[in-house]
Amino acid sequence: MNHNTQSWTALEPIKQRTVTERVADRLIKLLTNGDLKPGDKLPPERELAQQLQVGRTTVREALKLLTLSGLLDARRGDGTYVNLEFTNFISRQIQWPVLLSGGEADMIVEVREALEVQAARLAAERATPKEVEDITIFRNLGDAGKRDFQHETDIDLQFHNAIAVASHNRLLLMMMASMHEILQKYMFLSNQRTSSIRTTLAEHEAVYQAIAAHDPAAAEKAMYHHLEVSKEEIVKSVGQKSADSK
Repeated sequence: MNHNTQSWTALEPIKQRTVTERVADRLIKLLTNGDLKPGDKLPPERELAQQLQVGRTTVREALKLLTLSGLLDARRGDGTYVNLEFTNFISRQIQWPVLLSGGEADMIVEVREALEVQAARLAAERATPKEVEDITIFRNLGDAGKRDFQHETDIDLQFHNAIAVASHNRLLLMMMASMHEILQKYMFLSNQRTSSIRTTLAEHEAVYQAIAAHDPAAAEKAMYHHLEVSKEEIVKSVGQKSADSK
């Protein structure tokens, strides 16, 4: 009997994960679910090995892997700590500045929409009164008598971060934090091209009102509209910078 094996040729062998990788994954999970926080000291290797039921050498290799990645901070004679800037872990893995210099504006904007539209929806469902109040930081955009693009960018970042905090999703907040550098660049470019700050204030007000009313659908719609307007300005800015460099 002849067997048609052509359909199987694209299959790749299943890769077995090492115990070290599994231990590293377990520690990363403790970070993402909040059991470990920035600045926390990890238990000694011996205790970790007993809890995980693996050898101390395996634990040592896993800790070394996460230290090299920037997630942990190994201090000689003191122990291993969660890096205070561990939110930069994702940022270091994804070269956002490289993407920006390559003109991949659409790619970044798509990621931003995926995160921030969902953040607005969740914030409308979960925000506490204090968190709703924190979102009003955007009203400080009008404090500057003259256009101050850096001031506007700083306030804009605080506005979007306040919404991410109000989403009560730690992983989403971490991913937003990992994009801090690229968001700062993009918002600055967008603010430069926005002719009137009143437009930005109106868009932010619509997002705020929807979240304050605890209306997820309206919050999602308002944030999407805001990001689409910003996207148009950002794409124009990046395109203009690329043209000027030629």
